[in-house]
Amino acid sequence: MRKILFYEPEGARRAGMAMGLALLLFFIAGVADAQVVDTWRFDSPQQQEKALLIASQLRCPQCQNQNLLESNAPVAVSMRHQVYTMVAEGKDEAEIVGWMSERYGDFVRYNPPLNGQTLLLWALPCVLLLLVTIVLWRVVARQRRGEEE
Repeated sequence: MRKILFYEPEGARRAGMAMGLALLLFFIAGVADAQVVDTWRFDSPQQQEKALLIASQLRCPQCQNQNLLESNAPVAVSMRHQVYTMVAEGKDEAEIVGWMSERYGDFVRYNPPLNGQTLLLWALPCVLLLLVTIVLWRVVARQRRGEEE
């Protein structure tokens, strides 16, 4: 049997390592997740605190249960900047939340107001709790009657 040996010059080995490293970096760059960073400047720390508090109380309409500070969706970034602008203009929390609710609907509020459209949303947990209590009460009552007989 004859063995065939391949001679690899030093330059080819370096080129192969460089190519492998480039592919690894390309793969890592493709997996990396870019984040939006807000660089908004406020006139005072109180304004910044107020803006962040309001933005944390509003829900992103595009995301699944994330507030405006947590979400990087384009609509959330836009809404966050709108909140910052309105705070800088001196508007209070009620005005800002009212404007956002008017534009995006009550969905953007974590605690929507009680009205005809949200009545089911508010009443459903109470109704379900009542139904579960009645069912459990009836099951326990039947078991007691079965034990007595």
